[in-house]
Amino acid sequence: MAQLTFISETGMFHSACRCTWATGVEWYGFKPRAHRRPAGEGMIDRTDRSTFTNHSITFTVNDALLRSAVASVAAVYSAKTYVLAVCDCVSFTAEVARRVHLRVPLVNISPYGFIQILALWNKYDSKT
Repeated sequence: MAQLTFISETGMFHSACRCTWATGVEWYGFKPRAHRRPAGEGMIDRTDRSTFTNHSITFTVNDALLRSAVASVAAVYSAKTYVLAVCDCVSFTAEVARRVHLRVPLVNISPYGFIQILALWNKYDSKT
């Protein structure tokens, strides 16, 4: 089993996923290619967001299901345009959550709001 952690960040609000496998840790997120632009070309972000994390929630997920989920969502989002509150970091992480069978809202919300909803609607391992 793997661990899937959803994080929210301090500063410029951001949501991302940390996947912890037996072989190591991988990060997945979606952000605008141009820094702090609310709309434009998007990109998959694989950088470690640990130092920016202010809230998180962790779930235990089947390894194969998680690998499939992050790979397919990253492939789809790599060709998407980033539009704040429409197709952004939270919609990316929400899609990963859906693909591992977590309950998530249909509307896009803030990164911290997303963690709060995950905590209310799903069984989780830990929350900070």
